Amino acid sequence: MSEAPQYQQHPRQINPKPSRRFAEEDRAWALLYEDIGQASTAEEVVKQLDADTQAKHSHLALFLRAKTTLRKQKAVDARNQRVGAFLRLVVTTLLIGPVRLLRSMLSNSADVAVEMLPPARREPAKARVGDLTKDPQFAKANERFSAGADSTRPATAQQEESRGVPKAA
Repeated sequence: MSEAPQYQQHPRQINPKPSRRFAEEDRAWALLYEDIGQASTAEEVVKQLDADTQAKHSHLALFLRAKTTLRKQKAVDARNQRVGAFLRLVVTTLLIGPVRLLRSMLSNSADVAVEMLPPARREPAKARVGDLTKDPQFAKANERFSAGADSTRPATAQQEESRGVPKAA
């Protein structure tokens, strides 16, 4: 039994006096392991460890946790997109759809209401003006009216004559 076990590990040499630099480095790694749950930190760690294969092998657990965090974040983002799409569909269906339907119905109703109104009446005065301009008596009266300002006859005589009252001589 003089042979040593084949797979015996050599004990690590522990530095009895750790330097301040190693303590700070260990603290930084501990903080990094705590923060690896954040997607931004995980993304940076994966990027750095992919660039340095030796560091990736020595910190494989950190690398795997970072990849897991990124995978979870991707799943959360996909879920949020599905929920957002569903909410947009619900809002469009329940709120915007009826508003559009109501607007189109009101638009059509307005057209129908206008068609139901009676036709616009012609203004009777316009028709009467056309008839009077063709009448020869009106033409004479109109001439006297326009010449009346220059006339020397009294206004009462002109009024009586225009009404068809015979002139008193």
